Amino acid sequence: MHEVLHLIPYDTVGGVETAARSVPANWEGGAGAVRFRRAYLVTHSAVEVFPDDWHGPATSVNHPVAHWKLLQFALQSRADLVVASLWRSCPTFIALKVMRPRTKTVLFLHSAVDVHLLDKLFNRAAMMLADEIWADSASTVEARVPAAARKRARVLSFLTQRPPALLDVPPGGQSRAVTPNFVYWGRLQSEKNLEHALAVFASVHALLPDAKFDIIGPDRGALAQLRARVAELGLDHAVNFIGALPQEALMARADNYSFYLQTSLFEGMAMSVIEAMGMGLVPVVTPVGEIPSYCQDGHTGIHVTTPEETAQRVAALVAAPGSWLALSRRAAERWAQASLFQDDYRGACNNLLSQKQSRRSPSCVD
Repeated sequence: MHEVLHLIPYDTVGGVETAARSVPANWEGGAGAVRFRRAYLVTHSAVEVFPDDWHGPATSVNHPVAHWKLLQFALQSRADLVVASLWRSCPTFIALKVMRPRTKTVLFLHSAVDVHLLDKLFNRAAMMLADEIWADSASTVEARVPAAARKRARVLSFLTQRPPALLDVPPGGQSRAVTPNFVYWGRLQSEKNLEHALAVFASVHALLPDAKFDIIGPDRGALAQLRARVAELGLDHAVNFIGALPQEALMARADNYSFYLQTSLFEGMAMSVIEAMGMGLVPVVTPVGEIPSYCQDGHTGIHVTTPEETAQRVAALVAAPGSWLALSRRAAERWAQASLFQDDYRGACNNLLSQKQSRRSPSCVD
């Protein structure tokens, strides 16, 4: 049996972690049976631990002991293929490749922007060593992978499941009342630019006083400032901070909303936007990263401009449920036939494992 090991800094609510959790523990590939494991640098919080997962110590992701223990585990696992996501996994990835150069390795990029210098340096070093570079979007490849390395790059789908659209209304049928209810889910951190989302919502609320905005996700340093901004805007009664929720709970709540609001400064594929579109929510988003390629302004969503102009467009849709329904349908249809992440992931792993097998001599003994 072949083993694939995916290195991730910690288990939390986020696109990387959700995607990795969607991959089954075992599958049959062209090179034979495959066992898949996730290895987390640290134990970040109380999370559901899957049977094949490995979690490092409950310490900082910057602590040297955590990195040493992850490297020890990676070496002991003797995985045939090692995949690394996010820059804090790169030190282990680099050390492992130097110590075991014959191990197949993949660097997985999840954003079109280097967040800071360490992110850039560690990822560039890992790119030089990786057998392949996987990315969540073509824009991520174009922005971050040097031209000489792009022949080793592969884009994987980032759709993890195909939820039923919120509405099942036949063409020409009666559409439901459209409410000015907004939702965001994802990490609460600076690059998500949620203060701008609040400004957009404040303009919507000025036009539609019954508008609501639920913000769902774990705090990554922005919550206190966001709460203060909500108070300044006088929107405490309209904006709710829900905290982190599992995917199933998001699905269960989705029909409470008509719009998904996200004003990120940068993105790669933007998994939350894809999920929201698949559910039939109309995305109101900044056109960054790969978003403009699938969320076309006025066709499958709304691109955020000024808060006032964006609010006017939202209000027009609320007043015309048929127009909202048309956008909702097109948004959901955009992903109805798309490949799933877990299928692309397994296919890419099978391809690399088959390459490794084909290079072995028939008489080779491990």
